[in-house]
Amino acid sequence: MAIVNEEYGAYYFDGKQPETNHSREHDLYTYTAYAGKHTVTVAKGDSVIYLGQDASVAMWYAGPVVVDSEYMAVVIRGYHCGNKSMDLKQAVNLPYVNGCATRQLFPPERIGDPTFQQLTIPPLTSEQVHHIHPTTRVVYVHSGRGYSIVGQSEKTDEVELLPGMVVVLDPMSPHHFRTEGESLTVLPVHVFSSTPASMESNHPMFNGTKEV
Repeated sequence: MAIVNEEYGAYYFDGKQPETNHSREHDLYTYTAYAGKHTVTVAKGDSVIYLGQDASVAMWYAGPVVVDSEYMAVVIRGYHCGNKSMDLKQAVNLPYVNGCATRQLFPPERIGDPTFQQLTIPPLTSEQVHHIHPTTRVVYVHSGRGYSIVGQSEKTDEVELLPGMVVVLDPMSPHHFRTEGESLTVLPVHVFSSTPASMESNHPMFNGTKEV
């Protein structure tokens, strides 16, 4: 049974039964996310990111193809970049906010293209910045334990994250993660990533606004 926060666009699937999540009607990019066991048919011109071999290998295949997904899969409409695979046993090697670290499993071919990342959040992380992303995140909980906090001000929801879960965060969903006594490693698919923050904030609303 999924846990859903429709107000802030957060969806949590336990991965024990097959469930799907689709992009919304007016989203800028189109995808379908699969949690749990599925046979996924990918059309020509589309591609699929998924996990295989006991969730120890990440794969990205271009359609037309049919794949058996045991854990998590994301089909991205109208985008493919060949076939790739990556071992998930390597260590993270890039810094991220608030003491977290990340690794690019599949970096974007061009700025703004889809990407698949590994994010490790150390134990006792409670100060991660509450933030948003301009595009959807489909997140597989790979190992460890932590919590997802979604919402604003005094109205937030907290959901415990355990291995095997799949989390979908809609664009602009305000969220952050926290941990207690152990680290948390998650694998987020960025359904189309983003340009640098300095470029995304270069528009009339930002340029015409000054703090007082």
